[in-house]
Amino acid sequence: MIAAYENSKWEPVKWENDMHCAVKIQDKNQWRRGQIIRMVTDTLVEVLLYDVGVELVVNVDCLRKLEENLKTMGRLSLECSLVDIRPAGGSDKWTATACDCLSLYLTGAVATIILQVDSEENNTTWPLPVKIFCRDEKGERVDVSKYLIKKGLALRERRINNLDNSHSLSEKSLEVPLEQEDSVVTNCIKTNFDPDKKTADIISEQKVSEFQEKILEPRTTRGYKPPAIPNMNVFEATVSCVGDDGTIFVVPKLSEFELIKMTNEIQSNLKCLGLLEPYFWKKGEACAVRGSDTLWYRGKVMEVVGGAVRVQYLDHGFTEKIPQCHLYPILLYPDIPQFCIPCQLHNTTPVGNVWQPDAIEVLQQLLSKRQVDIHIMKPRSDHDKKYEEEQWEIRFEELLSAETDTPLLPPYLSSSLPSPGELYAVQVKHVVSPNEVYICLDSIETSNQSNQHSDTDDSGVSGESESESLDEALQRVNKKVEALPPLTDFRTEMPCLAEYDDGLWYRAKIVAIKEFNPLSILVQFVDYGSTAKLTLNRLCQIPSHLMRYPARAIKVLLAGFKPPLRDLGETRIPYCPKWSMEALWAMIDCLQGKQLYAVSMAPAPEQIVTLYDDEQHPVHMPLVEMGLADKDE
Repeated sequence: MIAAYENSKWEPVKWENDMHCAVKIQDKNQWRRGQIIRMVTDTLVEVLLYDVGVELVVNVDCLRKLEENLKTMGRLSLECSLVDIRPAGGSDKWTATACDCLSLYLTGAVATIILQVDSEENNTTWPLPVKIFCRDEKGERVDVSKYLIKKGLALRERRINNLDNSHSLSEKSLEVPLEQEDSVVTNCIKTNFDPDKKTADIISEQKVSEFQEKILEPRTTRGYKPPAIPNMNVFEATVSCVGDDGTIFVVPKLSEFELIKMTNEIQSNLKCLGLLEPYFWKKGEACAVRGSDTLWYRGKVMEVVGGAVRVQYLDHGFTEKIPQCHLYPILLYPDIPQFCIPCQLHNTTPVGNVWQPDAIEVLQQLLSKRQVDIHIMKPRSDHDKKYEEEQWEIRFEELLSAETDTPLLPPYLSSSLPSPGELYAVQVKHVVSPNEVYICLDSIETSNQSNQHSDTDDSGVSGESESESLDEALQRVNKKVEALPPLTDFRTEMPCLAEYDDGLWYRAKIVAIKEFNPLSILVQFVDYGSTAKLTLNRLCQIPSHLMRYPARAIKVLLAGFKPPLRDLGETRIPYCPKWSMEALWAMIDCLQGKQLYAVSMAPAPEQIVTLYDDEQHPVHMPLVEMGLADKDE
């Protein structure tokens, strides 16, 4: 490799995934064979050094085409996996701690590797199942798998044979009526381990026989009973959750005690279900679910996604995506109907006939965990149906409150730039990337600062003068911000007032809903261009008189330069990886504290300008001189 590539010169190559290449390791001054995994950017590539099993990101300057004679030799490294262990914590993914521990223990060590391929198996299993032994600091021979188990980073993977040909768990479902007076405590079932395995968990044949007789039944399509609707037109209930399709799940007040009692009995009686053989879940199948709070619940499979399953907690309504190891094919209290009743708002149709995320979020904020009165508006459907669908009207006085009504406002007016070719003063308000910024006309800033006219009354929200500047209007609003109603409409581009880090309120608009629990909204401050993720208590409705001022911040692209073809900077801008963080900070230094001027190169909608300093020099030239950008003619 050194002889072939030591004096080689870089040539432009259109690299693609899976292409073979020669990679130069800069810090070791070595050349290695590699294969392209993916193109990170135009200049950065992720490669696999398959002779040593290392993945890394390198600049295209470090790549050369791999000569044909170097492709004939097979890979010098083997991909192996430790047998008889699995990740701890119930996940099928190894934690970063386990990986770091294994890397620290094995990297550079001389180890003994024993293949674990049976004579009946294909000897080309990949990755190779192995056991690894190496010497510790005392010189003693250590099994790496047992070392990980001892550290609590792995669990032993037990190889389980069938309990009985007629009672294989992969072909049977388990149905347990957990009755308080004659409860069944399920112990770990006996399994036939390999001769070299420990038998600490094996129980007597008599208990296994009792276990089989009590809970093993042929797999059926039987599910839990549908919810029992109270025999009254109006009843009190607690809203447990609101689904993504607008379904409101409620638990009648009269049933809450029975639900708590059943949940406690399940936790008390359900101790250990043993290890389950590979099980193929079906959509709609009833099951027992171990939730993220480690408690068992009655559930139903909604969707199977790879190694995970999306389940619904039938007595609470909400759904969750969890690993398959947290499910068990067993019915808990199958004779007790579901406690959670799905409801729909009567005579209410969402805009576009589809519930939007912002509408769902409003329902969740208004209804979750609240006590409501349920009025049944249509007669009950046929009980022979698998699931009952009811139409409901929820009487909730706060929904009719005037404070929940946000007026529908038009978008902010846009500021315009002077004609192309005209030089004008600007201020940079926010930097997104080296060639993308938000600016405002300096003339607007100057007029706002010099305009001190005020014609207000004591209310602080009306009687403003036509000559009042935006800054003056915002100052008046900030004094009375507690009187403004909260924001209840979270559609995209919705105008609002948002609280900045300095404690003052500024004009903003909704960009997106970022989180739902707790609710967090991404907003953009329209007069500055910056964004922030805020909670609901930092948003309120905007007074209509503030809408007559155009948004000051104008998004523009800067002309005259582009990302460099060869950029050795390792730290990239996460949302714009074609630029390095070094280039971003250099551009901020070029813009900060200077009087700037701009010339428009292209009209709206895509505003392109060239920025100049007070000496009429392009502000991007320092980046070009430092090699952080290339000229763009």
